[in-house]
Amino acid sequence: MKFIKKCPVFILLISTGLLFTIIGIGGRNNIYAEQEYEPLTTPAMALMFRGLNENKYPWQIFRKESHEVMAANMADAEEAADVSSEGGALEAEKNQDSNTEEGGANTVSGNQPGSSSSGEAGAAVSGNSVSGNTVSGNSVTGEDSEFPKGRLEPLRESTHEEYVNHVSADIYGDMGVKRAASFVFDKVDESYFDDALFIGDSRTVGLRDYTDLSEHADFYCETSLTIYKVMEENFKGKGTVADALAANDYGKIYLMVGINELGRGTTEDFMAKYTEVVDTLHELAPEAKIFIQGIMRVSGEKNASDAIFNNSNINARNNAIATLADNEQFFYIDVNEAVCDEEGNLNGEYTFDQIHLLGVYNDLWKQFLLEHGVLEE
Repeated sequence: MKFIKKCPVFILLISTGLLFTIIGIGGRNNIYAEQEYEPLTTPAMALMFRGLNENKYPWQIFRKESHEVMAANMADAEEAADVSSEGGALEAEKNQDSNTEEGGANTVSGNQPGSSSSGEAGAAVSGNSVSGNTVSGNSVTGEDSEFPKGRLEPLRESTHEEYVNHVSADIYGDMGVKRAASFVFDKVDESYFDDALFIGDSRTVGLRDYTDLSEHADFYCETSLTIYKVMEENFKGKGTVADALAANDYGKIYLMVGINELGRGTTEDFMAKYTEVVDTLHELAPEAKIFIQGIMRVSGEKNASDAIFNNSNINARNNAIATLADNEQFFYIDVNEAVCDEEGNLNGEYTFDQIHLLGVYNDLWKQFLLEHGVLEE
């Protein structure tokens, strides 16, 4: 007691440090799971401080279980909504003169946080398919084109329940993915990347460090990078992406971000910022082909245990960003084809933390890129 009275500040510092360490350890496989962590060189409490910088707060650790329950409830709700939507579509077919579909849309009207208007109703949604003949006024099927031209609009809005439960709503369906997959890519060699710029988070750091692509391309990548920080980030003294584009004549730009943004806002929020960044890159480098890389999925173990960092959320956001591809200037490519198992999860043998590729397996990513080039005609 005498020691405590004599050294209250010291005791407070020790107690606070211990508390922060416990929080870091407790969140290691939870809200801080996407962070790179080396126990021998990094104190556990550093995880908490990094999390604060990403708007992840300690009390969110204790919400994980409730998130999982709510996510399961949302899955049931969405299934019920699909049934309702199908019923609405059938009713719409019976009433050809009706301009809107009643009772079949799972949307929230009014001031939904982070959501945007999905435009005029007219396309009925059932899972990832589109019933009807149009998507935002573009023909989906018909004699002119198999796929719609231009950027696709969302089929619905995120619901309030999805927003509060951090569920990334699949509001675009897979039309963008299918359209992007219709493009025939070319096989290329390493020299193809001599005028390439790679932008990304810690996963792209792995591609840079464990393959020889850095001998050809420039890498502007950083651990915990998000789409919200891409254009402002100063990459360890090299400057910003805008600086790089001003100083170099890049022919290709590869973008891979998205895992760190899960659980933040809605699909609309993410898509709005992603679109802004892609358009800015195009404005700064109008001749460059921009490769929108699908977010790499997580392992089956991670997918089954995490209410936020799971493949359902990743797939929904990939469906969104894929709609930006026009197969002329913007291209969508999905490395999950090369690194996932039969169930569509990141192969557990390829990862050390259920999120990042082990060093040697980054070569699978490189080989995938070599098979997905776009050569001039």
